[in-house]
Amino acid sequence: MSVRRPIMPAVRPSVPARRSASARWSLPALLIVAVAAPCADLFAAPIQEGKLINYKVREEQVQAYLVRPQKAGTYPGVVVIHEWWGLNDQIKRVADRIAEEGYIAIAPDLYRGKLGTDAGLAHELMRGLNENWAVDVVTAAVAQLRGIEVRERRGAPAASGQRMAVGTLGFCMGGRISLATALAGADVQATVMYYGSVETSKDALKPLDVPLLGIYGNEDRGIPLDQIRAFEAALKEAGKDATVLVYPGVGHAFFNEERPSYDGEAAKDSWERTKMFFRKNLPPEGAANPPKLHRTNPDLP
Repeated sequence: MSVRRPIMPAVRPSVPARRSASARWSLPALLIVAVAAPCADLFAAPIQEGKLINYKVREEQVQAYLVRPQKAGTYPGVVVIHEWWGLNDQIKRVADRIAEEGYIAIAPDLYRGKLGTDAGLAHELMRGLNENWAVDVVTAAVAQLRGIEVRERRGAPAASGQRMAVGTLGFCMGGRISLATALAGADVQATVMYYGSVETSKDALKPLDVPLLGIYGNEDRGIPLDQIRAFEAALKEAGKDATVLVYPGVGHAFFNEERPSYDGEAAKDSWERTKMFFRKNLPPEGAANPPKLHRTNPDLP
């Protein structure tokens, strides 16, 4: 069994700094502040070498990237949903980082093997994607994760009635699919969406029945701040368990270290909050209660 060493996230030197930390986080219109990693593990856990698998969706074989912790055991699962670029190495690294936190991660290919190698092709591929089919692909990925759990529990002294908790984590186009999967009533227990298209009416959000974490930048030209705030208001009006974070001074795709829009500070902070959200709603095996954030701003969620 081959082992992939933990991946330590780093700021790519080719990405220019947007502005100094002191200038960014002291803005009068501050929407969120960066925090130090709250009691985070100093080192990520080793993981197995990721592999490609296939599973059936509507009589069609779909490929997905699967990665898990090295240590034998039962774990919660996370479906990682790619951006409009497709199932590339960057999104596989995100799946690896999820696995390092104690989850079995699966990242399905919504583009049937194609990659958006430039913005024009990526846009064309996204426009050709049927959202209902994509939701079915993600829902089937959830079933794949639970099938792995069932196979590994055979013969093990597992507590009766236990079953794998699964969450979804999507970026850009994948963020929208993450939300759409939850709205479709898929059997998931947590939803994270990074800068995905939103719903702004209470009625559209009524089917949402799981905790949700939405993460955005206030300079996103595709999803402007008024839409994000309308989304947040609709979630509140509908009485949903949801948190929407908006980072100042960053735009779309600030988490993707391969893009000029990458912002190391916002990416680091949002990742810590994503980990804490999953740790609370999909606690890894043997995990203690999630630590509380140190709130330097009492208005933060």
